[in-house]
Amino acid sequence: MGMDLKMILQLVIGTLFIFFLPGFTIVNALFPRKGELDKEFDMLYRVTLGMGMSIVTTILVGFVLGSIPVEPDEMGYFVATNIWISLISITVIFFFLGWYRGAYQWMDLISPALKRPAPTPPGPKDFEYEDDKDILYEMQKLARKRQQLKYQIKEAREKTKSQARSIRDHYTKKKKKAEEELKEVDDRLKELERLRSEEIY
Repeated sequence: MGMDLKMILQLVIGTLFIFFLPGFTIVNALFPRKGELDKEFDMLYRVTLGMGMSIVTTILVGFVLGSIPVEPDEMGYFVATNIWISLISITVIFFFLGWYRGAYQWMDLISPALKRPAPTPPGPKDFEYEDDKDILYEMQKLARKRQQLKYQIKEAREKTKSQARSIRDHYTKKKKKAEEELKEVDDRLKELERLRSEEIY
């Protein structure tokens, strides 16, 4: 029974590393901003691209390992251990790159120290809006974020009244950071209002 469970776990983990995890972390590292691939089906795009990228990555790893010259009496580098090490290393490297670029906003649930700034939306020079609907869609997202930030600031302000100094310091930093993000959101909303006015008139 224990052996069967071990084989099942190996099969599941092996499938994840061959068909999903490396490519998924690569996609998140390249496109860290939520909604960057598609406005409505962003996660579906990430999963699909991740599966394709994983297969390509596995093939490339196998090709590289198999291309390393060895002596005739040696086994060679194309063995399971080397493939495992390569795929795990690629996954870890691109996971940390994606985390650094702000792709994993849920990391702050593990520890506030792991929180990274969310990727900023593209500026007017970086992104070309097709029509007024695109601008309105972006403004709606920013408006929702603005409300969330205002709530975070209010909550942090109340928490700073705590008697514990460590808690006060933590929420003081959190409040300051939220206020900085709120200012960025407000500036971005003003810029979008200007762009929308130009679109209409």
